[in-house]
Amino acid sequence: MRLLNRHIISSVAKVGFITLVLCTLMLVSVDLFTHLDSYVQSEVPAFTIFKLTLLYGPEALLFALAPSLLFSATYHLSQMQANNELISLYNAGISYRKIIIPILLLGFLFSLFQFGFNELVAIPSSRSKKVTQDELFGLRSTFDNRNITLSDPEGRFVVHASRYNDETQTLRALVLVLQDEGGRLLTRIDATSASWDEKSRVWTLSDVVIHTINSKEHRVDSRRENSMVIDGFDLEPRYFRNISSDIKTMEISAALDYLKKIHVLNTKLWYEAATDFATRILGSFTPLVLIFIACTINYRYKKNVLLFSIITSLFIAVIYYVVQMMSLIMAKQGIIEPVWGMVIPMIVIVSIAISERLVLR
Repeated sequence: MRLLNRHIISSVAKVGFITLVLCTLMLVSVDLFTHLDSYVQSEVPAFTIFKLTLLYGPEALLFALAPSLLFSATYHLSQMQANNELISLYNAGISYRKIIIPILLLGFLFSLFQFGFNELVAIPSSRSKKVTQDELFGLRSTFDNRNITLSDPEGRFVVHASRYNDETQTLRALVLVLQDEGGRLLTRIDATSASWDEKSRVWTLSDVVIHTINSKEHRVDSRRENSMVIDGFDLEPRYFRNISSDIKTMEISAALDYLKKIHVLNTKLWYEAATDFATRILGSFTPLVLIFIACTINYRYKKNVLLFSIITSLFIAVIYYVVQMMSLIMAKQGIIEPVWGMVIPMIVIVSIAISERLVLR
């Protein structure tokens, strides 16, 4: 049995490795030719082009890992079926369950590898590539944001800004609504701009108009100030950022802390950030899920094993990633919880595979 397990793991791993290398090179080539025109126009040195291409390698490898393992498992099981090896193993008293256990173990190990490789290698490489590209092409910060509305976790205020510039850490067209302990409106403050003071850790408002409610006389008093600082309005600039890409690259502890606070400050932004974070964590299980599917479906073809293995793998991968795309869109819009954005496609593809096996049994 040990010899059989070693043979199965070796066969699946060899085909998977070759497929992974080919797919990774293809993705790296696509990325290179996509940016080649920009590199040429900007007269980027050949060594820098090579460096940027190399930095994309870890990300490309992760994209190719799960489909490559899916194909290798599908091809190996198809070969065993076509060569009547399964019949021999059944006659020897070895069940199909024992045959697929080493393959599932391989999928689990590669899932752990994907998580660790992503956190330790792919994310730092992605950061370095982005910084290098920004320096080469003079790109502005991707953290700039528009139409941001945040509410204080303690209920002291609600703030809206039409634009946030991360490079200068400034807000434009700011509206700040101060509330009492009961949530009633006390003061509305309109400012043309606000700048973050890193030393004092507060926002300095410029060209300010203050509207204060006089409840006793039932009127609104207004006055104008050139600049002012509001006590308690100390939300850090990172909460105004567009973090659609940052949540995928920041440290896990920092990401969890950010999600905890942004859940109260901005629910809409939380759904988007939490969905990206769930994709980052649960996406590591994709190799295991796709290998499980490969082990579950029936293999009835005797000829053209390679062709049908490719077709089967593509069919499974397309269904999985299309369902995942739809569920992630719903999760980011708040229709479903962020975690379900990754769990639903897994459930759907596993259900299809199990149903197919039960029907064709």
